[in-house]
Amino acid sequence: MLILVLTCVLISAALIALAALWQRFSVPAPELAHEKALYRGFVADVERRVAAGEIDAEQGQEEQAQAARALLKVSDTAEETASFKPLYGYVALGLVAVLSAWLYLFTGHPDLADQPYRQRLQAWTTIAKSDPDSLSPQKMAAVLRQGQVEHAREVDYWLFLGRIDMMAGNNYDGAQDYQKARALSPETFTAWSELGEALTFVGNGTSGREARQALQNALKLNPNDPRAHFYLGQRALEDGQYEDARGHFNAALNAMSPDDVSRPQVAQALAAVAPAEAAAKAMSERISGMVASLEAQLAADPENADGWARLLRSYDVLGHKPARAKAETAMRAHYARRPEIIADILTKAQTRVGSEGEAK
Repeated sequence: MLILVLTCVLISAALIALAALWQRFSVPAPELAHEKALYRGFVADVERRVAAGEIDAEQGQEEQAQAARALLKVSDTAEETASFKPLYGYVALGLVAVLSAWLYLFTGHPDLADQPYRQRLQAWTTIAKSDPDSLSPQKMAAVLRQGQVEHAREVDYWLFLGRIDMMAGNNYDGAQDYQKARALSPETFTAWSELGEALTFVGNGTSGREARQALQNALKLNPNDPRAHFYLGQRALEDGQYEDARGHFNAALNAMSPDDVSRPQVAQALAAVAPAEAAAKAMSERISGMVASLEAQLAADPENADGWARLLRSYDVLGHKPARAKAETAMRAHYARRPEIIADILTKAQTRVGSEGEAK
């Protein structure tokens, strides 16, 4: 605290010193008489331009009026400057610094509790009791979370809180809420698709597998669950299972009412299946052509180590496991006495090696 006070005092002194230096070395403002002379010259120039036809009379009057207003402003400033006492300015600066420090010490130091948020939360709680629809999902989630101890064993509480958290964009919290509901009632838990949706947004890896399982459980309970079909369709599309993706998206659309706000999103996803399938087919044909070329080159020149790596990689991309195993057997037989080259080829086969169409 002492360091803070000393800092405020030093800041005050620095402000006063800067003000004194500015007052001492600043250039004096022009005299009012000089401004009047400039005004008269400007008016004379305007009159000359009007007479010469360079501007019309109306524009000339407007420019003279603007110049007059500028002169009046300079006159007022000159009077204020003449009545200003530098000492008053120094004292004012010092008072501002001291008052700022005082306000911080009593209203903003880190030791104070977060009273404004508590007050806002109390206000939101009051509004939730009388007009809950007026609260944003973020505020409603904060209000509901106050009851997590009191309602810890209630499935409906966690389901509702999960939905509000998802609406608020708190996907991780929403997933946790649904997990608690599932833990309380694993056999009767009916919001599997909501859990799957939350887990889909949370992340990949384990969450991704759990999301798929939750969505599949949702379809076991309700084969016409549009949410479960939509997210399973998305996963099928990502995995290149285009017929499955079409089936899930169509099932979702058939289960939705005509005025469902989510229909355009599902329809857009369904429309994206065909282009994705066509692109994947074109890529597969390109890789197949490259594979045939590589096989011919390796038959003629089996010393092409990078060629073997590209061939194995291509079979992995195509998903041709038997062909891949056959090629690896041939490669190992050729380099049987050079295990270090075999290891290098297998390592390179895990990543792209040069250009896919390049032959060596």
